[in-house]
Amino acid sequence: MTQETVRRENHALRTITAVMMFFIVLTHYYSQYEFCDLKVLGLHLMSAGRFVIPVFVLISGYFCYSKDGHAEAGIKSKMVHILILILIYKLFYFILSTIFCIAGVVSFDYVITELIVLSPSFTFDCYGGTVSIMTTQPIWFIYSLFLIYGLFFVLQHFKVDFKWSWLLAIPILIVAVLMVDLLPMFGITEIGGVDIDEDIGGTLYPFVVLPFFVMGYYMHKYKEEIDARLSNRTIWMLMIFGLALFALEFYLRPDHYNSSMYIGALIFIMAVFIGTFRVPENRARCGILEYIGKYLTMWMYVFFAGANFIVRYLLQPFADSEFICEVLGPFIALALDIAMAFGFHLFLRYLGSRKSAKTEASA
Repeated sequence: MTQETVRRENHALRTITAVMMFFIVLTHYYSQYEFCDLKVLGLHLMSAGRFVIPVFVLISGYFCYSKDGHAEAGIKSKMVHILILILIYKLFYFILSTIFCIAGVVSFDYVITELIVLSPSFTFDCYGGTVSIMTTQPIWFIYSLFLIYGLFFVLQHFKVDFKWSWLLAIPILIVAVLMVDLLPMFGITEIGGVDIDEDIGGTLYPFVVLPFFVMGYYMHKYKEEIDARLSNRTIWMLMIFGLALFALEFYLRPDHYNSSMYIGALIFIMAVFIGTFRVPENRARCGILEYIGKYLTMWMYVFFAGANFIVRYLLQPFADSEFICEVLGPFIALALDIAMAFGFHLFLRYLGSRKSAKTEASA
């Protein structure tokens, strides 16, 4: 693979990362707006968007491999980086919940729970109880990614080849596809009195990202072989087939949500991920999206639940206007999330420049 191709993939991946982050923010707004009996930004499309987190995990696994080994050597620093992100996250939501407690929006018990529980799943009724707002539970992805890095760190510490990660990844993927995708689609919701969706799917949910991380890692490791064997036409056919299969699955069970995998979506995202490596240097370029994908998506993930909560609560006086609350609201929340992430990014750059100035002054 040429150096030019290596440069191309970064632009495409940054843009895709930004778009995926937009999707997360919009769908977690839980808009009640419906068009043709379909909730435009609510649970129906959130169910359809199960491919979003796998894309993030694929990218994380992809950048965990390097031919010279420097990426693998940086696993420990990645873990520390995630811990810092979690601390910032907890501090932000502790301050936010404290402000809402003082304003009489939430109870003091919630403030304490927000501080000590890793990922609380609370909802608050708005608009006279017609809408519930989830706050910080979606941060589960960060904890799962930390555990995956921890697994790879343990393998590295004991000098175990990373290829053995498949021993965990394959069984999880098989169980996820069979138990929480295929069986519910054909009306089988429990086995031996055990609920597939709630019990099996709910237990499996935090671990289902591992197969995608391992896929991303090996897709990078064997990128030359993949590029040699798959033509552009094959990739397009896989994308079209994946979308068609996904549409069929979604049609067969539109209301199934909790741990849906959707085989079609899996095929689609894998084909798209491979296809992005071949995007020409001068195509699909957007400086703003690339900037957001490179610098802001991590902080958008931290702040998006807070941004959605704030907008939802502030729009309560407009409860009678579905257009303002349910159509404009998600995009207002997205804009606020981007602004918060950009502001914090500038703050970190400011701290970094001050530290560099002090280092140079003392040298």
